[in-house]
Amino acid sequence: MTAARADSLHLQIEVPARVPAGRPVPIVLRATNVSGRQRELYLLGRTATFDVTVMAEDGRTVWRRLQDSTVPAILQVRMLAPGEVLEARYDWDQRTNDGAAAGPGRYTVRGALLTGSPPPLETPPAALQVVPF
Repeated sequence: MTAARADSLHLQIEVPARVPAGRPVPIVLRATNVSGRQRELYLLGRTATFDVTVMAEDGRTVWRRLQDSTVPAILQVRMLAPGEVLEARYDWDQRTNDGAAAGPGRYTVRGALLTGSPPPLETPPAALQVVPF
């Protein structure tokens, strides 16, 4: 588990440390208001839009959740109460954006919360090892 702070917002991504090749990789992204006051967020999409990027050891992007996707140009204002958590869960099927099997190896996983003004708020990297099945 890794985390980062952006003002009063605490971002974190959770991935298992090791996963057998070919098995889905569960990914959990959280944005938590860690301040003692309400936090106003300007978010893209109908629901809060999180992106996930998986990179190989050499730094190349293997998979990006929103690759070739269109995020609706809808800006929503979301109020997070103190301690409130915005959470998203995804599974990576260990396929690249081209559809090939990613294969065993070490990967870095990052999450991003898309906001109304660039750049997105990003999590620190999380390490993932895909081991032979």
